Amino acid sequence: MSIEMKNKILKNCAELFYKYGIKSISVDDISFNIGISKKTFYKHFENKNDVVKAIATEFISKIKLFNKEIVEEKTDVFYKLMKIYKKMLSQFNSCNPSFIYDIKKFYPDVYELFIEFSDKELNFLITNLIKQGKEEGLFRENIDENIIYKLHINRMNAVIEGSLLPEKSIANPIFFEFVVIGLIGITTIKGHEILENKLNDYKNEKNF
Repeated sequence: MSIEMKNKILKNCAELFYKYGIKSISVDDISFNIGISKKTFYKHFENKNDVVKAIATEFISKIKLFNKEIVEEKTDVFYKLMKIYKKMLSQFNSCNPSFIYDIKKFYPDVYELFIEFSDKELNFLITNLIKQGKEEGLFRENIDENIIYKLHINRMNAVIEGSLLPEKSIANPIFFEFVVIGLIGITTIKGHEILENKLNDYKNEKNF
Protein backbone atom coordinates (compact mmCIF):
# COMPACT_ATOMS: atom_id res chain seq x y z
CA MET A 1 0.00 0.00 0.00
CA SER A 2 1.47 3.35 -1.07
CA ILE A 3 1.42 6.10 1.55
CA GLU A 4 1.92 8.62 -1.25
CA MET A 5 -1.17 7.38 -3.08
CA LYS A 6 -3.24 7.34 0.11
CA ASN A 7 -2.25 10.94 0.86
CA LYS A 8 -2.99 11.92 -2.73
CA ILE A 9 -6.50 10.46 -2.45
CA LEU A 10 -7.07 12.26 0.85
CA LYS A 11 -5.81 15.58 -0.52
CA ASN A 12 -8.01 15.39 -3.62
CA CYS A 13 -11.04 14.23 -1.64
CA ALA A 14 -10.61 17.10 0.80
CA GLU A 15 -10.54 19.59 -2.08
CA LEU A 16 -13.68 18.07 -3.61
CA PHE A 17 -15.57 17.81 -0.32
CA TYR A 18 -14.66 21.34 0.78
CA LYS A 19 -15.79 22.73 -2.57
CA TYR A 20 -18.91 20.67 -3.32
CA GLY A 21 -19.89 18.96 -0.07
CA ILE A 22 -19.70 15.21 0.51
CA LYS A 23 -22.99 13.63 -0.52
CA SER A 24 -22.78 14.83 -4.12
CA ILE A 25 -19.32 13.28 -4.63
CA SER A 26 -19.20 9.56 -5.42
CA VAL A 27 -16.26 7.16 -5.43
CA ASP A 28 -16.53 7.28 -9.22
CA ASP A 29 -16.11 11.07 -9.11
CA ILE A 30 -13.13 10.74 -6.78
CA SER A 31 -11.43 8.11 -8.94
CA PHE A 32 -12.02 10.09 -12.13
CA ASN A 33 -10.75 13.34 -10.60
CA ILE A 34 -7.54 11.72 -9.36
CA GLY A 35 -7.07 9.54 -12.43
CA ILE A 36 -7.13 6.19 -10.64
CA SER A 37 -9.34 3.13 -10.75
CA LYS A 38 -11.99 2.38 -8.13
CA LYS A 39 -9.93 -0.71 -7.34
CA THR A 40 -7.03 1.52 -6.35
CA PHE A 41 -9.34 3.61 -4.19
CA TYR A 42 -10.67 0.56 -2.34
CA LYS A 43 -7.14 -0.73 -1.92
CA HIS A 44 -6.46 2.24 0.36
CA PHE A 45 -9.88 2.89 1.88
CA GLU A 46 -12.71 0.55 2.79
CA ASN A 47 -15.37 3.09 1.82
CA LYS A 48 -16.09 6.81 1.52
CA ASN A 49 -16.83 7.01 5.24
CA ASP A 50 -13.19 6.15 5.98
CA VAL A 51 -12.08 9.05 3.81
CA VAL A 52 -14.51 11.47 5.43
CA LYS A 53 -13.32 10.44 8.89
CA ALA A 54 -9.65 10.86 7.94
CA ILE A 55 -10.30 14.31 6.46
CA ALA A 56 -12.32 15.44 9.48
CA THR A 57 -9.60 14.20 11.82
CA GLU A 58 -6.94 16.17 9.94
CA PHE A 59 -9.23 19.22 9.81
CA ILE A 60 -9.60 19.18 13.60
CA SER A 61 -5.89 18.43 14.13
CA LYS A 62 -4.92 21.61 12.26
CA ILE A 63 -7.12 23.68 14.55
CA LYS A 64 -5.69 21.93 17.63
CA LEU A 65 -2.11 22.61 16.53
CA PHE A 66 -2.85 26.26 15.82
CA ASN A 67 -4.58 26.70 19.19
CA LYS A 68 -1.64 25.10 21.00
CA GLU A 69 0.81 27.47 19.31
CA ILE A 70 -1.33 30.52 20.13
CA VAL A 71 -1.74 29.58 23.80
CA GLU A 72 2.03 29.20 24.13
CA GLU A 73 2.67 32.69 22.73
CA LYS A 74 3.63 35.47 25.12
CA THR A 75 0.57 37.54 24.28
CA ASP A 76 -2.49 38.80 26.13
CA VAL A 77 -5.76 36.95 26.69
CA PHE A 78 -7.70 39.15 24.26
CA TYR A 79 -5.23 38.44 21.47
CA LYS A 80 -5.32 34.69 22.09
CA LEU A 81 -9.12 34.50 22.16
CA MET A 82 -9.50 36.59 19.01
CA LYS A 83 -6.87 34.58 17.12
CA ILE A 84 -8.49 31.29 18.13
CA TYR A 85 -11.95 32.48 17.13
CA LYS A 86 -10.70 33.79 13.81
CA LYS A 87 -8.86 30.54 13.03
CA MET A 88 -11.99 28.54 13.80
CA LEU A 89 -14.17 30.71 11.60
CA SER A 90 -11.69 30.93 8.71
CA GLN A 91 -11.06 27.17 8.76
CA PHE A 92 -14.76 26.42 8.44
CA ASN A 93 -15.38 29.35 6.11
CA SER A 94 -12.94 27.81 3.62
CA CYS A 95 -15.46 25.00 3.11
CA ASN A 96 -18.78 24.82 1.34
CA PRO A 97 -21.48 24.84 4.08
CA SER A 98 -22.59 21.50 2.63
CA PHE A 99 -19.39 19.92 3.96
CA ILE A 100 -20.44 20.32 7.59
CA TYR A 101 -24.13 19.82 6.79
CA ASP A 102 -23.42 16.48 5.09
CA ILE A 103 -21.22 15.30 7.95
CA LYS A 104 -23.89 16.26 10.46
CA LYS A 105 -26.68 14.52 8.54
CA PHE A 106 -25.04 11.50 6.91
CA TYR A 107 -21.92 10.78 8.99
CA PRO A 108 -22.96 11.01 12.66
CA ASP A 109 -19.90 9.08 13.83
CA VAL A 110 -17.67 11.64 12.14
CA TYR A 111 -19.74 14.58 13.38
CA GLU A 112 -19.21 13.23 16.88
CA LEU A 113 -15.49 14.04 16.44
CA PHE A 114 -16.39 17.73 16.07
CA ILE A 115 -18.75 17.58 19.06
CA GLU A 116 -16.10 15.90 21.21
CA PHE A 117 -13.50 18.49 20.21
CA SER A 118 -15.90 21.33 21.00
CA ASP A 119 -17.20 19.89 24.28
CA LYS A 120 -13.83 18.86 25.65
CA GLU A 121 -10.62 20.37 24.26
CA LEU A 122 -11.94 23.66 22.91
CA ASN A 123 -14.15 24.13 25.95
CA PHE A 124 -11.18 23.53 28.27
CA LEU A 125 -8.99 25.94 26.30
CA ILE A 126 -11.47 28.83 26.10
CA THR A 127 -12.76 28.55 29.66
CA ASN A 128 -9.18 28.55 30.97
CA LEU A 129 -8.40 31.70 29.00
CA ILE A 130 -11.53 33.34 30.42
CA LYS A 131 -10.48 32.27 33.93
CA GLN A 132 -7.06 33.80 33.29
CA GLY A 133 -8.75 37.00 32.17
CA LYS A 134 -10.80 37.06 35.38
CA GLU A 135 -7.64 36.60 37.47
CA GLU A 136 -6.02 39.51 35.62
CA GLY A 137 -9.05 41.72 36.24
CA LEU A 138 -10.00 41.84 32.55
CA PHE A 139 -13.26 39.89 32.78
CA ARG A 140 -16.00 40.27 35.36
CA GLU A 141 -15.76 37.97 38.37
CA ASN A 142 -19.48 37.12 38.33
CA ILE A 143 -19.53 35.54 34.86
CA ASP A 144 -19.70 31.79 34.39
CA GLU A 145 -16.97 30.87 31.90
CA ASN A 146 -18.82 27.71 30.85
CA ILE A 147 -21.93 29.67 29.92
CA ILE A 148 -19.84 32.27 28.10
CA TYR A 149 -18.12 29.51 26.15
CA LYS A 150 -21.47 28.04 25.09
CA LEU A 151 -22.75 31.46 24.01
CA HIS A 152 -19.62 32.14 21.96
CA ILE A 153 -19.56 28.68 20.36
CA ASN A 154 -23.25 28.95 19.45
CA ARG A 155 -22.60 32.29 17.75
CA MET A 156 -19.68 30.78 15.85
CA ASN A 157 -21.83 27.85 14.77
CA ALA A 158 -24.41 30.30 13.46
CA VAL A 159 -21.71 31.96 11.36
CA ILE A 160 -20.37 28.61 10.13
CA GLU A 161 -23.86 27.50 9.11
CA GLY A 162 -24.42 30.82 7.34
CA SER A 163 -27.36 32.03 9.42
CA LEU A 164 -25.65 34.95 11.18
CA LEU A 165 -23.19 36.55 8.76
CA PRO A 166 -23.04 36.51 4.94
CA GLU A 167 -20.74 33.95 3.38
CA LYS A 168 -17.06 34.90 3.27
CA SER A 169 -17.59 37.93 5.50
CA ILE A 170 -15.45 36.99 8.50
CA ALA A 171 -12.51 39.09 7.32
CA ASN A 172 -11.89 42.50 8.90
CA PRO A 173 -13.69 44.66 9.88
CA ILE A 174 -16.81 42.51 10.34
CA PHE A 175 -14.84 39.85 12.19
CA PHE A 176 -13.69 42.37 14.78
CA GLU A 177 -17.23 43.62 15.30
CA PHE A 178 -18.45 40.04 15.70
CA VAL A 179 -15.80 39.03 18.23
CA VAL A 180 -15.44 42.31 20.10
CA ILE A 181 -19.16 42.53 20.83
CA GLY A 182 -18.91 39.11 22.46
CA LEU A 183 -15.88 40.11 24.53
CA ILE A 184 -16.99 43.59 25.58
CA GLY A 185 -20.06 42.09 27.23
CA ILE A 186 -17.89 40.27 29.77
CA THR A 187 -15.08 42.79 30.36
CA THR A 188 -14.49 44.92 33.42
CA ILE A 189 -13.88 48.66 32.99
CA LYS A 190 -10.16 47.90 33.06
CA GLY A 191 -10.57 45.13 30.49
CA HIS A 192 -12.71 47.31 28.25
CA GLU A 193 -10.09 50.07 28.20
CA ILE A 194 -7.28 47.63 27.45
CA LEU A 195 -9.28 45.93 24.69
CA GLU A 196 -10.15 49.26 23.06
CA ASN A 197 -6.50 50.32 23.15
CA LYS A 198 -5.31 47.06 21.63
CA LEU A 199 -7.93 46.81 18.86
CA ASN A 200 -6.09 49.13 16.47
CA ASP A 201 -2.89 47.14 17.01
CA TYR A 202 -4.75 43.92 16.20
CA LYS A 203 -6.40 45.44 13.14
CA ASN A 204 -3.09 46.73 11.82
CA GLU A 205 -1.26 43.47 12.41
CA LYS A 206 -0.54 42.05 8.97
CA ASN A 207 -1.00 38.39 9.87
CA PHE A 208 -3.88 38.71 12.34
